[in-house]
Amino acid sequence: MSGARVGRARCKIRAAKRAIKRFSRKMLGWVMIALGLMLIGAGFLLIIIPGHYFLIVFGLILVLGNSFWARRQFVHLKRRHPNFVMPIRKLLRRNPPVVSVFWQQILKIERFVLRGRGMLVGIRRRFNRRARPI
Repeated sequence: MSGARVGRARCKIRAAKRAIKRFSRKMLGWVMIALGLMLIGAGFLLIIIPGHYFLIVFGLILVLGNSFWARRQFVHLKRRHPNFVMPIRKLLRRNPPVVSVFWQQILKIERFVLRGRGMLVGIRRRFNRRARPI
């Protein structure tokens, strides 16, 4: 075999390896998107169980990491409703402050539920006064 033939053969092998690698990445991306959508769906189905949010967040991480269209839609939603998407954005960071985000959401829900209900607000205030150390 001459040197030119060996060079062409190696070039073809490299091209085939690149094509296989590209195809496997694309297939893995589709599998991750499908898995993410299943996790998001399971999170919404289990909405009655406390602490199901991690399924939705993991699903979003998988989908947003592998789908350009989903990322573009998320950016649009983020611009349109920033207060609604803020906790999800915080949980999508590299080292998310999970406890802080959940505590803030609990306080928001408490504020929403206790607003306008004089009796419940009074009970909470009395409980907080007793709980303070002297």
